Amino acid sequence: MNETRREDTTEPRLVAAAGDSSRFLKGLFSGALIGTVAGVLLAPQIHAALRNVRRQLRDTAAAASDVAADKYREATTRVGDAVDDLQQKGRAVYGKALSAVVRGAEDVKERATEAQTELDQSAADAAARRSSGGTRWSS
Repeated sequence: MNETRREDTTEPRLVAAAGDSSRFLKGLFSGALIGTVAGVLLAPQIHAALRNVRRQLRDTAAAASDVAADKYREATTRVGDAVDDLQQKGRAVYGKALSAVVRGAEDVKERATEAQTELDQSAADAAARRSSGGTRWSS
């Protein structure tokens, strides 16, 4: 008797499993059909939304490029102005240094001329003393 009961309980499980698989396949097919219909209906809207996103990205990238180009131009102008300012300051310092060197050279030339004149005068005085016969340093 025990064996009979075991067989009886097994059959309803198989019947239930077959019914469940039939319902599963119907659900799977229905879901696929609903998904396909939704995809066909929503595809144009998704495409339009993606097109808008691409347009916004392109516009944003163009705006960023314009801003970067403007900043580059500003920086280039500032650097150019700074270089011009430094060149002017450098020329002014060079001019002052050149003037100081020229004044120093003129001063040296004047002192050298004075020294040469003094040497010439001393040499002339010494020659005159020797020729007059009165040497002060003779031994």
